Amino acid sequence: KKDTLNPSQHAAVTHPGGPLLVLAGAGSGKTKIITERISYLVTKEEVSPHRILAVTFTNKAANEMRERVSHLIPGSAKGLWIGTFHSTALRILKRDIDKLPGFDRNFAIYDDADQIRLIKECMTRLNIGEKVIEPRFARSRIDRAKNRGGKPGDTGNDEIDEHLSNIYELYEKEMRKLNALDFGDLLYVTVRLFEEKPEVLEAYQEQFRHILVDEYQDTNHVQYKIVRMLSRKHKNIFVVGDDNQSIYGWRGADITNILNFEKDFPQSSIIKLERNYRSTKNILNAANGLITKNRNRHEKNLWTENTEGEKLSYYEAMDEREEARYVVSGIESEVSRGGRSYRDIAVFYWTNNQSRVIEEELLRKDVPYAIVGATGFYQRAEIRDLTAFLRVIANPNDDLSLRRIINVPPRGIGKSTID
Repeated sequence: KKDTLNPSQHAAVTHPGGPLLVLAGAGSGKTKIITERISYLVTKEEVSPHRILAVTFTNKAANEMRERVSHLIPGSAKGLWIGTFHSTALRILKRDIDKLPGFDRNFAIYDDADQIRLIKECMTRLNIGEKVIEPRFARSRIDRAKNRGGKPGDTGNDEIDEHLSNIYELYEKEMRKLNALDFGDLLYVTVRLFEEKPEVLEAYQEQFRHILVDEYQDTNHVQYKIVRMLSRKHKNIFVVGDDNQSIYGWRGADITNILNFEKDFPQSSIIKLERNYRSTKNILNAANGLITKNRNRHEKNLWTENTEGEKLSYYEAMDEREEARYVVSGIESEVSRGGRSYRDIAVFYWTNNQSRVIEEELLRKDVPYAIVGATGFYQRAEIRDLTAFLRVIANPNDDLSLRRIINVPPRGIGKSTID
């Protein structure tokens, strides 16, 4: 495969073993490196597929990785562990969580909405009003605590901290009664399992001779601990990431994980992928000029053989409504000049709540549009009801799901009967 890889990519794929950090700039072929590395290990190094663990951050990225590997080594990919951190942790817990006291393998998984409902119940029992602590705030603090391995009460306000601590304690007791885990638990409890049951950790350390991690700059403290523990025995840890693309500190990502890789893994090597295959020269020059202002970063400079490309345009609006007017005006100009239709144009926004003001301006200007990815399928009320029925069947301890559907469709069961 050397003819399809540039020299830096080839060096990464054929790395002889031990800790390796691949600093992969945007558009430099990150996913390709990991899939080619897996193919190399199986076909050239004759590593058994079930000895390889590859983790990434989204189901989409995991599915793409799985498809590429299947294409590279058809018939040989069976047994590979490829998935997100959460799906990998879930797979481990479904096998071994019952080795921890108080846990059962037939657990339910609660999403954000389930968590909010339970937190509200806990707050009612603790006589904590929603004006004192907003349930969504409590949920985010609980999730943050599990991702960072700390406590939810570190706001600097003693009264709020005490309330959060009490909510957290009761919430955890109720989750155990309900035989349920939240998303934070999938990672947090996996770490507990490894720490409290060293024989379980040793079995997985022995199984995973090679561990590959995508988007390493986005790992949080708990994900970092899982990677460190699993790779401790064989030390074949292959991480791909870019400190320049670390933007998820607000949700627990810890950039020091990638910056301190050489300290955390002695005798490690670093390979830089600096050739960009995606962008034009103008885009890369702007990106390089901007990112050099960062104080804490690994030095690298992206380059490309692509064309100069169009110049970048930048507009700073006074508020979201002026921004929407500017965007829609640009769309109308593109269409009126000819050569483009509305279906050729996409508007990207960072959070869903930004779409409303853009929609209003599109409606005002009579511009046809379609929203992509509005209410998620599994967030629809009827789907959540159906899921609750299935959960109660699978896990009779799940009283939260039972309360959701005990009167769906209406059966004349009131609050007194439920109590």
